[in-house]
Amino acid sequence: MAKLGPYSYPDIRFGDAVEIAGRIATKFKGTVSVKGLAWELGMAEGSGTLFAKVAALRDFGLVEGRGELRVSPLAQRVLHPATPEEGHGARAEAFQRVDLLRQLYARFEGEIPDDMGLLVGIEEITGSPRDEIVRRAPLIQKHLTDAVRVMGRSVKIANKAEYSSGNKIKNTAQPLGATLAGGDDSEQAGGLSLAAAGRRLSVPLTPAYVDVAINLLTTIRRELVAGGVTEVEAAADMTSDVVTTVAQVPAPEKA
Repeated sequence: MAKLGPYSYPDIRFGDAVEIAGRIATKFKGTVSVKGLAWELGMAEGSGTLFAKVAALRDFGLVEGRGELRVSPLAQRVLHPATPEEGHGARAEAFQRVDLLRQLYARFEGEIPDDMGLLVGIEEITGSPRDEIVRRAPLIQKHLTDAVRVMGRSVKIANKAEYSSGNKIKNTAQPLGATLAGGDDSEQAGGLSLAAAGRRLSVPLTPAYVDVAINLLTTIRRELVAGGVTEVEAAADMTSDVVTTVAQVPAPEKA
């Protein structure tokens, strides 16, 4: 299971957890051993990935038991609701079982905050170190987005990137590259604006927020190294952005 401070939260998204619960319900008549589930998912019985998936099912309240997993009554209502209202209520109950998501939902009154708002909210609730919060925020934001879709409020999220930021909501699908401070995307004079690897940050320029930006870039670097992205590939991705930026720099005025 994923954990941040004293709070645990699912390591997989709700839809994936429901899909696994559905397989237990249909293929195994509602009951399966952990070893049997490992066979079904093609995983080693003692693997951390299997443990994380089982823990997520428990976090959402979709299974009961330890050595033998049983599909819960809540999961049955999610999978086979008697009415649409019952299904909606069951899905909402599953999210409310995750204490961190319930507190974030209440903290932002059922709305999806921008990146900085989310980071601050997580820090307020968990008291965790900032670098750990930055590393875990993308999955937590996905969970919160899913929760808002289910539990509701009139929030426009159809075109929202799952890790967008700033006060403007933007779709951030783009090649690897970065924009720092003072560009057209900056929403405040003298602010700090960062866009890299599909993540965006637009905040006041203060020492604390510089630390946040450094932590975010450090996290992105680790992800790139883990994904096998080389310096040459990254430079190639950034070439067009750099050329464009240079082209926009005005020539110095003649004396």
